[in-house]
Amino acid sequence: MNTKTELVITSRSGEKLNVSQLRGRVAVVGFLSKAACHTTPALELLDQVFLELGSSNISAFGCIVDLDPGEELRDYYPFTIQVGSASRRHVAEFLERSMSGFALPQFLVFDRRGKQRLVFTIPRGDTFWEVVDNFKLPISAIVNEPSATQVPQPYTGQESAE
Repeated sequence: MNTKTELVITSRSGEKLNVSQLRGRVAVVGFLSKAACHTTPALELLDQVFLELGSSNISAFGCIVDLDPGEELRDYYPFTIQVGSASRRHVAEFLERSMSGFALPQFLVFDRRGKQRLVFTIPRGDTFWEVVDNFKLPISAIVNEPSATQVPQPYTGQESAE
């Protein structure tokens, strides 16, 4: 039986988050390197999209993938999103890629059913705000999809009185 690896992100406090626990919400996870020049801008991007779309619409997390064994995750203050860690090997198994086969940063977007819908590297744009908008647009489309509990009402032939 081929079962998909569960992605577990560990916070600075040691709390474990299974990504499958986010089912029912749109979730964005950014896989990042601790030492790269893109780490802070990538966290800023995730944070801004989270702030603009709102915590009632999405969950967003940063996941550092290259801590050395026994190394503590540093505090990524002042970001509002949670930042944790998982081993590069664990993330590669989850993404079903070789350890050298995925670029960083990489953003994974899950729909409310927990299905992986989008994979991004840094979106295009000439300014930070263009990058935010280009990242936010497809995530907003997923947020705005009807949830499984929203059943379309049949057309009765009468216009609503709104």
